[in-house]
Amino acid sequence: MWAASCKDTNLMNPMKALNFLNKLNRMKTSFLSATYMLWILACSSSPANFERGATDSKAVAPSMEESQQSGSPQSAETIKVEQQKIIRNGTMNIKVKNAPETRRELSALLDKHKAYVGNEQLNNTDYETTYSVQIRVPANHLDSLVADIEALTGTVTFKSIEAKDVTEEYIDLESRLANKKAYLEQYRTLLKSAHSIEDILKVQEQIRVLEEEIESVTGRLKYLTNQVDLSTLQLTITETKDYVYRPDRRINFFERLKESISGGWYAFVNFILYLLVLWPFWIILIAAIWVYIRWMKKKNKKHPLPPTP
Repeated sequence: MWAASCKDTNLMNPMKALNFLNKLNRMKTSFLSATYMLWILACSSSPANFERGATDSKAVAPSMEESQQSGSPQSAETIKVEQQKIIRNGTMNIKVKNAPETRRELSALLDKHKAYVGNEQLNNTDYETTYSVQIRVPANHLDSLVADIEALTGTVTFKSIEAKDVTEEYIDLESRLANKKAYLEQYRTLLKSAHSIEDILKVQEQIRVLEEEIESVTGRLKYLTNQVDLSTLQLTITETKDYVYRPDRRINFFERLKESISGGWYAFVNFILYLLVLWPFWIILIAAIWVYIRWMKKKNKKHPLPPTP
């Protein structure tokens, strides 16, 4: 094979053989240079550099939608509620013979059950006396307070106790609050590693939105907790009175005369003031009368009336 190659290239000629060897050396050098460049490129794309690029790409915080779609740090299943969250409220109407006395007895019951009055209204007429009292009582004392009110002297005309289960909403809010707090910590960590102004502004905007949402969820949780811990009882105490006829007091003659004179004077003053309000019309009327009189005088001068016989 080598003989054939030498034969083809005329290696028996020394000059041609030397040229052939130089060409081989140049080809070898080119091949080694290409191999060396490929090796450098392979080293530059090593896993360490990929990790460094990935770390730099994370300096910009992801959007809220991407964070929520990527999965929450803490799912709703991991949050446990020790007991059901139930809001219990009630309404009662009681008819008694002495409303003020019953109201005083109610104050003693409120102290007994650690309750307080949220709102109270009194309506006292010739027909009845009514106390409308809004009571805030611990949820575990609601039933006992209702039982004590029923034991008071009087007749319960209406009673309604309602219960609303908010356990599912409470768990959902707890889960959302935990997730948002976790996201907030992540964004605060990313804020420390952000370098450009654009990245810092993006992360700060996400932090602001998260803080507002956390405040909203926290407020709703506090409201639900308050409604669960304290029940509301709307109590109406009614006392019906016997109707007593009370004739109107009659005014004597001199008082009526005094009122008539006073009323006439005020009517006269009001009439004068009303005329003064119409002063533009009075000016127009007087001007029209003056023009009419002048016109009549001129007419009489031109056409005097014949003397009477």
